[in-house]
Amino acid sequence: MRRHCQACGAALEERELEGRLRAVCPACGRVAYQNPVPAAAVAVLDGRRVLLGRRAIDPHRGAWGLPAGYQEVDESIETAAVREAREETGLIVQLTGLFDVLTTTDDPRKPSLLVVFTGRAVDGDLEPGSDCAEVAWHDLDHLPDDVGFRNDRRVLERLRTGADKAFS
Repeated sequence: MRRHCQACGAALEERELEGRLRAVCPACGRVAYQNPVPAAAVAVLDGRRVLLGRRAIDPHRGAWGLPAGYQEVDESIETAAVREAREETGLIVQLTGLFDVLTTTDDPRKPSLLVVFTGRAVDGDLEPGSDCAEVAWHDLDHLPDDVGFRNDRRVLERLRTGADKAFS
């Protein structure tokens, strides 16, 4: 959480506002809202196989996950998905659909709004990027037990079973 106002530099105070405790500047009144950041993931599919990367970084270092990452300010969420897939797997992917939009709450770095696409590889050489120790195709019926992020596990289970999104 921020300690100082981005507008005037005064120390922020915690106040109840709009039914929540929020950081508010006592000098200029600016509210330092804490919002999730956009992120994109791609379930790169080849028949009943999905491409996963073994994470070389925290959080979940050593666990498998979908190619994913944060959207940059100068790109669309679709461009972010394609870029992250290329950076992490060496493959150029073509997005084939919007699969889901999920809230990420289990990443200690920051909360995010994860937009998950399906895609297929169209070019490139399969090789791990700096965020991955390994990249490999996995049969949807024989997925690794050590998938790191909760949302990746949810997405993979839905892909495996063909289930629709469940709202609770």
